[in-house]
Amino acid sequence: MNKKLKRGTKMKVLSSSTEVSNYIRFVSRQQCCSTCGTYMVLVFMEVMARLLERTCRSSEDGKVTNVTPVSLLEVKVERYIKVIFGDETAAKKYDPVEMSQIPRVRLGEGTLGALFKVVLNGGSTVTMRKIRPGLACSNDLELWIKYFGGLCDVWLLKIEFSLWYGGEAFVLYEYLCLGSLEELLHGSEGAQFTPLNWEIRWGIALCTAKAVASVHTHITKHGDSLVCGVIKSSNILIRTDFSACLSGYEIPYLVPARTIIRRNPRRVAPELLSSHSYSPMFTKKSDVYSFGVLLLELITGEKPSVTNLAEYVREKKKKEGWTGVFDKKLGNVTDNMHKMYVIAKRCLSYNPNERPPMKRVVARDSRIEVVKPCFASGWDV
Repeated sequence: MNKKLKRGTKMKVLSSSTEVSNYIRFVSRQQCCSTCGTYMVLVFMEVMARLLERTCRSSEDGKVTNVTPVSLLEVKVERYIKVIFGDETAAKKYDPVEMSQIPRVRLGEGTLGALFKVVLNGGSTVTMRKIRPGLACSNDLELWIKYFGGLCDVWLLKIEFSLWYGGEAFVLYEYLCLGSLEELLHGSEGAQFTPLNWEIRWGIALCTAKAVASVHTHITKHGDSLVCGVIKSSNILIRTDFSACLSGYEIPYLVPARTIIRRNPRRVAPELLSSHSYSPMFTKKSDVYSFGVLLLELITGEKPSVTNLAEYVREKKKKEGWTGVFDKKLGNVTDNMHKMYVIAKRCLSYNPNERPPMKRVVARDSRIEVVKPCFASGWDV
């Protein structure tokens, strides 16, 4: 039974760290001697008392000097570092300790994890992705990063370097200051607004088509054709000359298909939405459909995440004619705009077998040849 203090009783003020630590030891012994966990509690209290003595020591002149606190076991913890992808030159350029201390500018949150802009001490700028924890087991993650890091194509955003640091995985890419097609196409008008005229949109569509066609030429470690999953404007990055490259092509191999479909219902092929399979499979044909949605996004200037673009075009064409279909920022409707719509319409065929392969959409010689094979095959509006 605790005794109450009598009125007028004076309490002693502990003015030094030595008195405080001695008091902790005294109380711990008095209160804990009768318990079964006496020994462990005493050890803990002893360690705490010693920490207090080391943190606040009285110097000879009576002043309190702060000492850097130490861990309970005084063990120096070093972060785990392991290179996943990259040669020795890249490892020296992207020093993990240096990068951990440099301020980062958050660019956004993607399916694979957060993106940051990092300016290195040498002056170069890179995009760093912090892989979302639990995305995949470490072995699978490493295998796929090494695989995609080995893909070298001007139309694909190249992985520069990747590593484990402190139990977290990071992937470094080239930094493109203009950002994504989504930002340029749907960004608010202002001092930093960059309008995309028809020639630029056409060029971006061609670059993206080449990127998807390039992906389709590769084979996975399981012997299957590589696919993109979803082709969307946020994954198309723009260079300073307004050429484009595709990012996010790793996503369908690190994220469950159901998750991707749920997040992009208006960008995926109808056969994926109607699939009752636990794990529906992306295909080259479903990629072609997703590319068709991107073309309509370039034509209309509307967001597929908000609007069903195929229905939007049908309604606009019915009520306002072609003038109502195309983005008002494009000005007068030209023949090339109609040609892009023809390609988009064929890519969006409900029957996967009626969709053209990407190699037919792409012509590597000139932009105008992109649509010549389409009309030669009898495509109509």
